[in-house]
Amino acid sequence: MPSLLLVGAALAGCALIDNQSALTIEAVVNAEYETDSTTNPQDVTADECGAPVDCLEAFTTDEASYLRFGSRERAAEYAATLEDGFVVNFIVMDFAGHDAPIESQRRAMEALAWTWQDYEGTFPAR
Repeated sequence: MPSLLLVGAALAGCALIDNQSALTIEAVVNAEYETDSTTNPQDVTADECGAPVDCLEAFTTDEASYLRFGSRERAAEYAATLEDGFVVNFIVMDFAGHDAPIESQRRAMEALAWTWQDYEGTFPAR
């Protein structure tokens, strides 16, 4: 019986290893922050997530377009195609076509990056 408990605990730990995959864009753009970092969120998944983008979820806000992918690798691959983008785990922000103030875009990046409190990267110059 103790070995079953160890196996169960090990499997539960594996499920928690990459829990960032469960974070939805909807949760990010609708979260309550001290200073609002996402304004006018709109779900555009049906329009944006078909081929060739192949994302799971997409929202647009005044600050950026957000796309969530099924893997970190796919998110990084997509972000590499953008001239003005930012990626954290499974979510990519694309600033092209968004003319919100630079400070607002920076707050949006910080809000996404610090959602899990484990971001160690830098922020692109805005």
